[in-house]
Amino acid sequence: MREHNGSAEGRAGDPEPWRVCLSDSSGRALGAGMLLGEATVLTCAHVVQTAGEEALSGGPVLVRFVGLTGMPEAQATVRPGCWVPPTDDGQGDIALLDLAEAFPHVPGAPLVRLGAVRDRVVHTYGFPAPHRYGVWVNNAELAGPAGAAGEWIQLNSPLPGERVRRGFSGAGVIDKATGAVLGMVVTEYTDERAGLAYLIPVEVIVRHVPDVARWVGEPPRPPAGPLIVVIGDRDSAVRQGFLAQVRRERRGSRISGERLDAIVDATGKTTGEVAEHVSAGISTGEVLTVLETNPEDVAVAVTGVEDARAPEEVLTDVVRPLVDKGATVLVQFSTPDSPGVRLARRWEIERNARRLDRLALLVEMVEHEEERTRERAARLGSPVAVPGGSADLRLRLAALRSAGERIEPGRVRRALAATERDAEAARWELVRLYGRLDALADRHDELRGRLRGYNAKATGAGLMEDEELGELYRAAMAVLTTRPAEPEAAAEPVERYVRAVRRRLEGA
Repeated sequence: MREHNGSAEGRAGDPEPWRVCLSDSSGRALGAGMLLGEATVLTCAHVVQTAGEEALSGGPVLVRFVGLTGMPEAQATVRPGCWVPPTDDGQGDIALLDLAEAFPHVPGAPLVRLGAVRDRVVHTYGFPAPHRYGVWVNNAELAGPAGAAGEWIQLNSPLPGERVRRGFSGAGVIDKATGAVLGMVVTEYTDERAGLAYLIPVEVIVRHVPDVARWVGEPPRPPAGPLIVVIGDRDSAVRQGFLAQVRRERRGSRISGERLDAIVDATGKTTGEVAEHVSAGISTGEVLTVLETNPEDVAVAVTGVEDARAPEEVLTDVVRPLVDKGATVLVQFSTPDSPGVRLARRWEIERNARRLDRLALLVEMVEHEEERTRERAARLGSPVAVPGGSADLRLRLAALRSAGERIEPGRVRRALAATERDAEAARWELVRLYGRLDALADRHDELRGRLRGYNAKATGAGLMEDEELGELYRAAMAVLTTRPAEPEAAAEPVERYVRAVRRRLEGA
């Protein structure tokens, strides 16, 4: 496999660089797909089937990146064991493809696992004829469970306007509020007058193709960094401990290296002069590099904003670009009525609103993990206590939503960050617990299958009347039935039965 570094051009401006188009050798668009890892693409099985028997027998399909310029087309083949063709009633229809080249510098699709969601506004990008380079469907809505066994979620496109139709299969369905990928378009409703289509949620994709689980995570964090507004005397930003505030804002983030920081007094300075002082305080070349790779390592304080030559220009042309790239920026004003305060406060409130959207999705994810973990524990008969933190998180989310502009945005921001951390920790605790329960269930099923398999061999050999075998079989089955959450307790009884059957068969 050859590694391709990807194209820097276009990558920063494309929020979904993982979008790909699948085509056959003639260049005809077959459908869409998502880059998951550096050399793995997720799509619908029927999209690959459209390429013909050559693709199904191991021949390649072509994969083209949509939002990145200068990227080569790559060949892809179906990954063994990751091919789930659609059944007659539409279940399954999932495929993982291996690329002939790796693209380590292209971020993968941010998959998140939810239950049957509804009323979320989403968008998606497909390749209906004759749009070889694709079209967007914006402001579609998730309506709820649908399809065979409730595996799909109904997707309503807004009409009039572009709708999800043939050519969108395999496309990622993107939550408009957070940028998270909730599922994959699987089919359209053939009535041209209706804007109906269906998607396979990530939860179902993972159920059919467990390999996908490694790419399932949390919704993306908003790219903008914290904007800290300080009202007080000119030296307050320094006296109160600028870096201490930054550490508090960034608590829990993965800081990769030494922090780059600068404190600039904007008093009497033009916008250009403030920008020059920021660059001089950090080193222009270094800050640009770090902002592209690890923006959380950059922190800037701008004091005396209201006494700059043009306060709002300093905010718009210096502060906002830094925050938008992910740096932490503190701005100091003398009074609540100082020029620029209202603009900075509005930005704080807007950023809080975006984080609230992400937190809401996180809380839904925690609720879903709790539900499926409880179901798994109940089916297994496990006495394990499943954490139930989602109710508290839901209350905290409601309190933050109701805060509005009554509470100082900085307090809301810090409460949001704390609740986010708690939600993320709760989710991962549940994911780990589910994984342990799932491993126990797999081991139980393995032993049960082994026991029944050898029982079938004994029956086929005419050993049904063998009393010793009957006793050994019943003893092993009793442990599997009464103690399903402790499969290792049944391992030895199962093996005793297996050894006894083998002895009988070898002596026959």
